[in-house]
Amino acid sequence: FLDVYDSIRRDSYPDVVRSLALAARSLPEPRPRELLQQLCAQVQGGARPQLAQLLAVRSLFSGSLLALNRLRVDHVRALSQVLFLTPHLPAFFLRHRLCSHVLEIRHLDRALLRLGLGQLSEEELRAACYLRGLNPTHLGRAECRAWLEQWLGLSRELQASEASLLAHSMVLLSLNYRRPPER
Repeated sequence: FLDVYDSIRRDSYPDVVRSLALAARSLPEPRPRELLQQLCAQVQGGARPQLAQLLAVRSLFSGSLLALNRLRVDHVRALSQVLFLTPHLPAFFLRHRLCSHVLEIRHLDRALLRLGLGQLSEEELRAACYLRGLNPTHLGRAECRAWLEQWLGLSRELQASEASLLAHSMVLLSLNYRRPPER
């Protein structure tokens, strides 16, 4: 079932990256705009972003056009589907629910950082990855742990006002991370 649900979630990943690339064009500051456009092009081309690349554009995700409360409605709907939230609500409710869920994940990240990844069973490790956008069904324990360490490295650096970057990172970090075998 995880594969089926993940394929539904993955259907919205290209929409999120396209919406992000489109929104990047409207940003006023040239250098951060270029960095974000390069990041989107890289992900659309099949590459995985590095933690430093995501942190380099973090300022764009709080208070600008990329903050959760300022995203276009179709962009918010696509992000909502990544978190398995219904996209069929008025924009205000979509934004509120999305922000609430992302901040809840951020709180879980803080708890996980205090606990330490070594304390998680394999099932808990896989569940933590899945919650954050990565389907771990076809990954080994070491791959799940490496991905989750990268995620936590990003989450640890972000403030609550940068929740939009955390939401987008569910897609950016997962989209090109070892895909399941074709059937």
